[in-house]
Amino acid sequence: MTNGHEYTVEFRIFSKTLDPNEITRELGLQPCQIRIEGAPGLGKRPQQGMWAYDGGEGNITWESLADGLTFLLDKLWPHREAIAKYKPAATLMWWCGNFQSSFDGGPTLTATLLKRLGEFGAELFIDNYFAQNDETEQQME
Repeated sequence: MTNGHEYTVEFRIFSKTLDPNEITRELGLQPCQIRIEGAPGLGKRPQQGMWAYDGGEGNITWESLADGLTFLLDKLWPHREAIAKYKPAATLMWWCGNFQSSFDGGPTLTATLLKRLGEFGAELFIDNYFAQNDETEQQME
């Protein structure tokens, strides 16, 4: 976490009627996680159906949110028409985790990237987390 920020990026499809196996078969992409509608979730609340994809590379973190989004866009762009058919009954979302150890800075996205995200037709959600690292802990002492 060289700049005090680290990002994770996933493309997610949420729906009460979602069949994660059907999406996996149709797209030919291996999800990083799935959730089955109604299965027990955190806090014993039932989960909403979800199919999530992070590029198939494993647990990737990015120093730049733009780099993570561009990586996934490049992988998913050829599948955008197949993905778009889920939109009427589902929520399509770029889920981004912002793990920060400082309160200055943050993500920036170019107009070109924002346009491309808009053309893909999915919501952008950024979840923020404060993550202490060794440097942050030393500053607090």
